[in-house]
Amino acid sequence: MAALPVHAQIGEIGITGGATYYIGDLNTHHYPARTKPMGGLLYRYNFDTRYAVRAQVLYGRLEAYDSDSPDTVQQTRGLHFRSDIFEAAVLAEVNFFNYRGTGKDGVKWTPFLFGGIAYFHVNPQARLNDTWYDLQPLGTEGQGNPATGAGEPYKNDQICLPFGAGLKANLGRIDIQLEWGMRRTFTDHIDDVSGTYADPELLNPVAAELSDPSEHRLDGTNVGRARGDTKTSDWYNYTGLSITLLLSKFTECDELYFRMKH
Repeated sequence: MAALPVHAQIGEIGITGGATYYIGDLNTHHYPARTKPMGGLLYRYNFDTRYAVRAQVLYGRLEAYDSDSPDTVQQTRGLHFRSDIFEAAVLAEVNFFNYRGTGKDGVKWTPFLFGGIAYFHVNPQARLNDTWYDLQPLGTEGQGNPATGAGEPYKNDQICLPFGAGLKANLGRIDIQLEWGMRRTFTDHIDDVSGTYADPELLNPVAAELSDPSEHRLDGTNVGRARGDTKTSDWYNYTGLSITLLLSKFTECDELYFRMKH
């Protein structure tokens, strides 16, 4: 036991796969019909049997259509979007139990909580006449057009705060984790929808039609009306199953060291 303080540095590498969906102006329900696949890679560093930090990258797609809503007003608005999404996150994890511990209270499974910070990139698109257009450069609410007074274009690169809960299980050198997590963002433009309808006469024809595909674009009655809710930000979710390979394992000396340290 002379080398007691030199405890194992336990890392894990693995893959994760699951589903993602967005909540915002075009969808307000969890697990909508247009929930899409998402997946990625992760590395976890375990400080001890209770605490860990995870680095993770994810790639998937978000999508929503007004036509899916039971709300007739939303159906009349007629907006839609899709966007590939890339996320890179650093997350702290807290295990409820003495997970993979070697003592009497050591367990092979545990619930856990996680939270952290992430960078993500989106690029909302919409379709017109079988062609998909990037919406941010078009300024569908008049962004970037001094004549509309709508301000500068929004940014496709953003920061969010991921948080959630899950369950881990150990199968020797393999770990399996199931998790559910929300992303609290600071943008209302994942879907390109936030402010008011701009005057279509001030937009180029493609931007005007994608901004307001309803019949009201033709009579101008929507100009200045709310196109989205500016008081709320968009969210997205990732629900996934991860499989990781342990690069080392806890020993009895590690367990004793952890107990003495706390």
